[in-house]
Amino acid sequence: MNNFINKLIDEIIKATKEKVELSGNLLDSNNEERLKGMLIGELSKPSFQQSKTPTQLVNDFLFEVFDINFSLTPASFGEQGHKLIMEWGIQKSSDMNEE
Repeated sequence: MNNFINKLIDEIIKATKEKVELSGNLLDSNNEERLKGMLIGELSKPSFQQSKTPTQLVNDFLFEVFDINFSLTPASFGEQGHKLIMEWGIQKSSDMNEE
């Protein structure tokens, strides 16, 4: 897994924990590791095999765990997280155009 994906996942996890705590819930270490594993599993695939965005993965996961629709957007992950998600999208688009 490359450095960019590591930074992206770290920012997503950090911001997700903050959003969950603001809702009065807690993302415990077990669920944090599960989410990280899901993100690694999806974002480590070649672009054309990735079926969901990082935001979709997080929203689906949070709904599964808390039965709450958080409706997070890329901007929900803070300035750095938003920037990294946008970079991920640009790279994925570029990769798909090369296919």
